[in-house]
Amino acid sequence: MKWLNVLKRGYADIGGTRFVIDHLRDETFVVVLPASTHNARLEASVRVEYTSHCVSYGPRAGAMIDFAVIGIERRLFDHRGVARAFCFDRHGWSLSLPAIVKTLADRKCHFAGHGNWFVVEEIDNHGATVEYEVFFVLRRDSGKSLRLVIESAYVRDAGGEATGAKKNRRGTVRFKVIVAKRLRGETVRNPAHNDTPAQKE
Repeated sequence: MKWLNVLKRGYADIGGTRFVIDHLRDETFVVVLPASTHNARLEASVRVEYTSHCVSYGPRAGAMIDFAVIGIERRLFDHRGVARAFCFDRHGWSLSLPAIVKTLADRKCHFAGHGNWFVVEEIDNHGATVEYEVFFVLRRDSGKSLRLVIESAYVRDAGGEATGAKKNRRGTVRFKVIVAKRLRGETVRNPAHNDTPAQKE
């Protein structure tokens, strides 16, 4: 199944169970940037998109996912056409994503590298409190509009899935600062290395 088709349908049927996906459809929210000494008050429209990585995992390096073992119904092709496995845990955690996104304007973000940022939310996972990492990229769309793509979200090392190296959380930047700089076409610097540009449009 292709992610865009699943997203449009709003659910995925796997093993006789229906998993609702419509909470990950595109949405829009507004970020208000208060007036400052040098800039007037500004309202930015942010369009949010979620990728299939929020509910699926990919193969480990040098390996392939054996869908004959886990079930062909779990095969999900992402936006690049790569076959990934629908993850029951990631799907469950993803139910928290819309609420987390709505609080981004008041959050501090960590630099993840390659133009990405992430925020960390403590959520309940089968009775235990875990850290849910939400990775995103923010780009200018047009005028006062921005495009926010939630590229992935997961609990690190849960289920033994390969989820990359531990990310540095030393430095942070407020989401509103990223928004302001994106709208102005300015460089957003890696907060852990103030002399190193993190990303630029």
